[in-house]
Formats: sequence, C-alpha cells, structure tokens
Amino acid sequence: MLLRVKRLGIILAGGSGQRFGDQIPKQFIRLAGESVLRRSVVALASGGAFDHIVVAANPDWLDETNEALKGLLGPALSVVPGGSSRNESTRAGLDALKAADGDIVLIHDAVRPLLSRDVVERVVAPLVEGRADAVDTTIPTPDTLVIVDGDRITDIPNRSLYRRGQTPQGFVVGTLRTAYANTPIGSQATDDCTLVLRHVPGARLLHVDGAEENIKITTPIDLVLADRLIQLQSIPPSKATTPAGNSSHWSGRRVVIVGGTSGIGAAIATELAALGARIAAVGRSAADDVTSASGAEAALATAAASLGGVDDLFVTAGVLHMGPLANQDAADIVETLAVNLAASVYLARAAHSHLAKSAGSLTLFTSSSFTKGRPNYAVYSATKAAIVNLMQALADEWSSVNIRVNAVAPERANTPMRQTAFPNEDHTVLLSAEEVAAATLRLAASGLTGQVLDVRR
Repeated sequence: MLLRVKRLGIILAGGSGQRFGDQIPKQFIRLAGESVLRRSVVALASGGAFDHIVVAANPDWLDETNEALKGLLGPALSVVPGGSSRNESTRAGLDALKAADGDIVLIHDAVRPLLSRDVVERVVAPLVEGRADAVDTTIPTPDTLVIVDGDRITDIPNRSLYRRGQTPQGFVVGTLRTAYANTPIGSQATDDCTLVLRHVPGARLLHVDGAEENIKITTPIDLVLADRLIQLQSIPPSKATTPAGNSSHWSGRRVVIVGGTSGIGAAIATELAALGARIAAVGRSAADDVTSASGAEAALATAAASLGGVDDLFVTAGVLHMGPLANQDAADIVETLAVNLAASVYLARAAHSHLAKSAGSLTLFTSSSFTKGRPNYAVYSATKAAIVNLMQALADEWSSVNIRVNAVAPERANTPMRQTAFPNEDHTVLLSAEEVAAATLRLAASGLTGQVLDVRR
C-alpha cells in the first residue's frame, strides 16, 4: 500500500572545505558552469515531486549559499543555518521542515552533484510502500578489505558482506526523530542511518543500490573525477524539455543559426519559423567567413542589426574529412579545424556582448565522436572533443551574466554531410534532421547550462 505523505528533503551543506584544501567550501566550487551545491540540489529535486527541500548551510556562508541557489529558492526550497556538525545540521533541517511523523525525508550531501533520478526513486520506494523505516544507499566494494591494528593485519573479511554508503538516505520522519531523541548528548555519527541502527530498536532498515558515479567531492582528485564524469555524461532528450506553460517560449525570439541553410541547421530554422521566432540563417554563401575572427564579428553584427539583438545562437556548421592522419591533405585538416572548432570559438566571442544583454543562450554542436578518438577520424574527433570543453568553460565563464551554454551530440543523422561521406549507407536508419532539431530546441528552452544533450533513437 502506498503511503500518502509529504516528500521532503534536507541538503547538508555545512562543510568548511578543510579537507579539500581550498579557500572556499567545496560546495561552492564550480563544475561546468554551476556550483557543486546547485548541481546537488537540482539532482535531488529532479528525482521526484518534493514538497519542500531545506539546505542546512554553514552559518558563515549563508550569503554565498543563497547566491549559489538564486533562481531556485522559493516555497519549495529554503536555506537555514546548519550546526557545527553533520548531526546538528540534520537537526536544524528537520526542525525547519516542520514535518509530520508520517512524512518521509531524504537527506543528501551537498557535495554529491552526480546523483541520478533512478537512485532517488530507489530510496523513496520502500518508504512510500511502507516496507522500511529507514533506507541507506550503498554500492559494492571492488577492493579487498583489510582490518589493521597499527601496521599489523588482524583480519581480511569477506568483502561480499560489506558495502560502501552513499546518500541520499531516506527516513520516515518519526523514526529519525526518535533516533535523535534517543542519542546521548555529545554522541555523533557520520550518517543518520547509523543513529537509527543504534538508537531505534526494531526499526526496519533497508539498503538500495546507489551508483558508482554518485561520488562525494571531498578532495581535489574527486573534483577532477567529477569534472571528467560530467564531460562524459550526456542528458537524455526527456530531461531537456521546455518548462510547462512555456509553449510560447520561441515566439518573437531573435535567433541566429550558423549553418542554418542546410541539414540540422535548416531543420532548426524551419521549426523556429513555425513557432514565431525571428531568424537570421547564415550559410556557406554568406558574405562573411565565420572561421575568422573578423568574419564572425561581422556576421553577428549584421544579424543583430537585422533582428534588433540576439537572444539565441546555434552553431551547427560542420565538415567531415576521413582517413589516416599521415595521409590526409593539409587543406582538409585546415578546413576541419576552421569549420568545426575555430568558427565556434570566434562566433562565441562575437556573440557574448549580444547574449549578455538578452541573458540568452549559445548552443554548439559536437557528435558522438567526442568521447573517444577513432582511427581515420583523428582531426574530426579532436574538434568535437574540443567543442565540449569549450562549452563547459563558457558555461562557467558566462554564468555571471546569465548566458546559458550547451552542446548537442547527435548520433548518426541523415544530413548532406553524412550522405556525402557515406553514400551507400541506409539513410532510413539514421536520425532525421527534424528529430535532432526538435531535441535541440527543447534543450535551448529548458534553462539548463553546461550540458551535453545526447540525441539518439
């Protein structure tokens, strides 16, 4: 039987960053344009319909916490001062929620930004189904465990009996309150399931599978790993959706599409025209060469003058020259670097002033080749990996002026470029340009930044 209760959340953000060794707490470090804290909050909130989430913040960093969550704060998300320990921060968050004993609450670390919706749903399910009073998130340990006393090994236990704990942890609120009420003054634990296990006799504790990528950013190397995971992470089209009630998002918007006269760019232009956008499509026959800095500046200036400004820029232009690098013609290499990379760099720079005025968006195009270099695609793959790095850097650099920057990575698509490269391929099995265009526009209207949208059937 499903319990009809409120679903609540607590984000523990009281860390000082001492173990991280940085000048600011680790939850404020930026990953691909957004703070670790903001990513962690959004990750938890996206896992279900939460009635209220409280962020228990370091009291010395309340202003910074509110700034990091600007645009998210409201009736469903608030910030309260945390305590001097993890357990005291949990108490502060629980008090602020004013929850009934029968409600459920999920507690998540502010420095686990890669939490997935699937993990959140796995934690919630046993609680709303009435099968558990507390739920821990765990993953297996691949390494042999060794128990030591000083430098002496005392035991090597069966590792199949041990799991590594993650967050979120979930609780029936009354169970968690009982755990804290029964905990002796001065007693501390590294997590809340430990308190339930120790101080609530008979409580039903279950564990559910977490995820290896749900790492906790505690040291600088964790940040490197998280950054790499985000780079390789793509979001499904279902997440890149236009906000509810925003069907008129594109009406009247001033949109520049470079590569907008053929393939995916032309499909984007067609769909935008039907939605009432004002469009400037720049193709190969344009007067200005966008692979040069001066040409990109001129093309954006011309488009902005004709549209009265720029709200969105899509850079879809690309070329594909295949073959072993040692045998590739130098002119083909120059063209690949110019069209696939230099044009995006110069256009982005030229667009910055326009997009800053409109708090607009920049959407670049990479491909499924960005994750790994492949034989006969060396230069092409290198440019596509560079586009992802460019996007992530700009998402971070431009967040302060509210410019959103994303990239689209379509799988094989039926475009003129593809047809030329693979004339004997069955084009009916490929993504259509219209499918890619529709997904691209959902991403651009979604409010997301720093994301790679994986478009596939």
